[in-house]
Amino acid sequence: MTVSVETDVLHEHGRRCAAFERLFPHLTLCCALVAYTMLGAFIFMLVEGGSKSSTEDEYRNFLSQIVEMVQNDTNHSCTLNQIIDKVERQMKEFKLIWLQSPSRWDFLGSVFFCCTVFTTVGYGEIYPVTLLGKVLCIIYAMVGIPLMLLVLLDVGDFLAFVMSKAYNCAHNLFKKWLWWRTCRRRPWSNRRTLDNGTFVFRHGGVIRQPLDIQQVLKSQADVRHHSIHLHKNKDIFEKLLARDNLMRKDPLLRSLSCPELDQMPKPPSGFAIWDFSGLGNVMEDLDVPFLLILFIVFAYICFGGIILPLWEPQIEGFDSYYFCFITVTTIGFGDITPKDPKCFWITSVFTVVGMSIMSMAFKLSQNRIVSFYQYCIRFIGRANTDVEKK
Repeated sequence: MTVSVETDVLHEHGRRCAAFERLFPHLTLCCALVAYTMLGAFIFMLVEGGSKSSTEDEYRNFLSQIVEMVQNDTNHSCTLNQIIDKVERQMKEFKLIWLQSPSRWDFLGSVFFCCTVFTTVGYGEIYPVTLLGKVLCIIYAMVGIPLMLLVLLDVGDFLAFVMSKAYNCAHNLFKKWLWWRTCRRRPWSNRRTLDNGTFVFRHGGVIRQPLDIQQVLKSQADVRHHSIHLHKNKDIFEKLLARDNLMRKDPLLRSLSCPELDQMPKPPSGFAIWDFSGLGNVMEDLDVPFLLILFIVFAYICFGGIILPLWEPQIEGFDSYYFCFITVTTIGFGDITPKDPKCFWITSVFTVVGMSIMSMAFKLSQNRIVSFYQYCIRFIGRANTDVEKK
């Protein structure tokens, strides 16, 4: 009894260690991005926020000239339209760099700037003006952009993996529910289900769930007994082998007694999700409907558009949805930008998560897009062939 308890404890400890080993690369990569963001924010806060503005005096002189011009024209009884025309001509000399003051480079503002750099959103609302700051921005982007792309691949693969599994589970539950309702309506069904999930058919064949090759080998006596009947169902064995090949977590030993294994296509790297070397590769049969993928993307954008006015009141109406779409897709026109420094970190998190969801959406839909493209090419090729024959 004591040995059994100790064995269970060791197994549980082994499962926890395996789970930690699987999550460790993901956590390390995400923590590296967070640490890199904090480091960059601290550096830019010291460089840009600690320097004296070289354009502040120039900006104040420009404003003084406009004020003096308006006062003089008012004293000389100029009309309102004449004053407006003169101010408009003077405003053409306005420089956006005058709005870049060191006071904007607090820690939160610097974090927001770093996120706009390595996510390539680049609103243009805040940017370095000193020579040292520009050089550091180039170096920071050269390292930060590849790191961000690596995180997007990793998180996108993980989200696609989870989404595919969740959809397949929901789909299987729905099919089981339909089968249960069908069995209630058709009591003469040619199979019955035992409590342990075993399906028993009339012809004596027994198939358990989940199907794997180990269970077939354990019942090889029955397999030999029904060899004639099972020979007619060769596709059953092929499906069993294919399913076992996809579900295994370690290399499958090839055998000379079963050369068909070497003829099977190489399985998707099921463990590639836990290994940096497999980032971006197909891990499973990610069979998720395209409409569901679009729904998830637009649901996230709509969610952001609804809650955005809570921390940015100046962005309201359709502009909030427009801003979320422009941000998540990294277009970043800069026509609408967040203003509240206290909420910069929320916008940064929203951007990174949104880009990860976009990566997941592309991961799930790329196979369908490629298949549709190939179908279009074949269709056009057949159409051209028919025209030539005519």
